[in-house]
Amino acid sequence: MQLLKALWALAGAAICCFLIFVIHSQFLKEGQLAAGTCEIVTLDRDSSQPRRTIARQTARCACKKGQIAGTTRARPACVD
Repeated sequence: MQLLKALWALAGAAICCFLIFVIHSQFLKEGQLAAGTCEIVTLDRDSSQPRRTIARQTARCACKKGQIAGTTRARPACVD
């Protein structure tokens, strides 16, 4: 009897994990960012001049309402 209860509990937990995975994959499709995060799309470095390196980066951000794309600690981020 206890084995049957344990199996039911395990099956229920597996179904819950599967449902969470399905819901998560529906909200975050491939290529989408989670709210409040940024990613660096391109990073170009120009070292053609001696003693000087010019770096340019392009970032893609998905900021929450009330936030804007900015930088913190020299990295792209959503800031208030």
